[in-house]
Amino acid sequence: MILLVHRWLLGCHVVSFIACITIHTTNTPPPETPMLSPSSNSHSWNLFGRPGDGYYTSVEIGTPPQKFLNFQFNVLVDTGSSNFAIAAVAQKELDSYFEAKNSSSFVDLGKEVEVGYTQGSWSGRLGKDVVLFPALQTVTTPHLVDLVLITSSHNFYVNNSQWQGIVGLAFPVLAKPQGAVQPWIDGVILRDNLTNAFTLELCGPSREDGSSSHHGRLTLGSGSGSCSPGSVSCPIRRKWFYEVVVTALSLQGKEVNIPCIKFNTDKTIIDSGTSNLRLPPEVFKAVLKELQQLASGEINPPLPEGFWSGNEEACWPESSKMWLNFPNLTIHLATGNHSAITITVGPRSYLRPAPDSVATSLLDCWVLGIEESHTGTVLGAVILEGLCVTFDRVQGIITFSESTCGPSVTLSETHNTEDMSVCMYIPKRVGALTLASYIMAGLLGLLSLPLVLAALRWAWNTARKLRLNQGIPFTILDENNT
Repeated sequence: MILLVHRWLLGCHVVSFIACITIHTTNTPPPETPMLSPSSNSHSWNLFGRPGDGYYTSVEIGTPPQKFLNFQFNVLVDTGSSNFAIAAVAQKELDSYFEAKNSSSFVDLGKEVEVGYTQGSWSGRLGKDVVLFPALQTVTTPHLVDLVLITSSHNFYVNNSQWQGIVGLAFPVLAKPQGAVQPWIDGVILRDNLTNAFTLELCGPSREDGSSSHHGRLTLGSGSGSCSPGSVSCPIRRKWFYEVVVTALSLQGKEVNIPCIKFNTDKTIIDSGTSNLRLPPEVFKAVLKELQQLASGEINPPLPEGFWSGNEEACWPESSKMWLNFPNLTIHLATGNHSAITITVGPRSYLRPAPDSVATSLLDCWVLGIEESHTGTVLGAVILEGLCVTFDRVQGIITFSESTCGPSVTLSETHNTEDMSVCMYIPKRVGALTLASYIMAGLLGLLSLPLVLAALRWAWNTARKLRLNQGIPFTILDENNT
């Protein structure tokens, strides 16, 4: 998680007769469930949120259930981390928090936990409690779950977040503390005998009801995501994050002239908990340069300088459809040494509706959903929206289909005569055996140091005596001869 979104982050879930939460509130009224269009109501949407604030779902924690004005606890759905965590103390960014002392089923495991994301972090205490996500139709039974009570955080809750915690959907190796936690998704799949896979369908802002909210769907198990039949797939390179390999990136068909290994240094991940497309510094600068050349000349008045750094919004009359002056963006993901799939998104994907915009209803206000990263490439929500994505955790495959909701996205397959294995970033790490041999060599060197010094002293004295007594045979050379 990594999260989070600025991490404009990187959460939530709800109900049952045995599950529960205790919530402390301020006088601020609880957030309302976003209104959906009539077409949206025909689907079982269970993810909600606001642009820049991630996708969350409702959850019940503890025994007995405790609520305030029917307010439901929410957690961010994050494919970039593996911990389940919930706010457990009052924080200025939140209106509510879970109070473990009022849950008869809470168990304190006595371990402190710290988790950092691409932006933001939190720390807290590990425990167990009963958890249920009532909006997930495939999960109908509350389970005892490893969870962290968040007691402090930094840049984690942002943009007046309507979620109070996070549920990580990545692999167990990322869960903290390592080896001591079973991620929520692993526990549910094991106990409910589900196929070890899940599907995410992120729809992005509703164009019918305004861009102030968005919705989507999370489905556990195989074949239950109801994605469209036409699909393309790529392998998960390593099972920790959902790591993939970018082989190229192009704008309006023109490839960004950067060695492909730069895209994947130090990794490329698919992260639903991050709002933006985040790129390594050199790649970001090259993409930004191309964007400015392709877009700026057609836009009048010119875009503010702060727009390109993500610090300033740009507003246009709704009727102008100014986004049409921006290029399509295509990302190539390796499927083999000579093959790849492509995901092409339009400007309505990577231009995000400005949060809390003060513009009138006659204006469209946008911020750039591409930013610089120092942790590799992160394919965030601006790339995932408009797609139905299935994560097969056993086979290690991610399958993409064009969604029936969200912005227009085009998928295709390509073949290349060049070997794209050169695009893979290989961390410069010392293996365990190599490290052990280095340690043993160091210890042996340390133990033999007195012998080495003695040998050097003898050699020095010998050489010195030979220079002073050239006519005396070496065999009888001693201190008296000098």
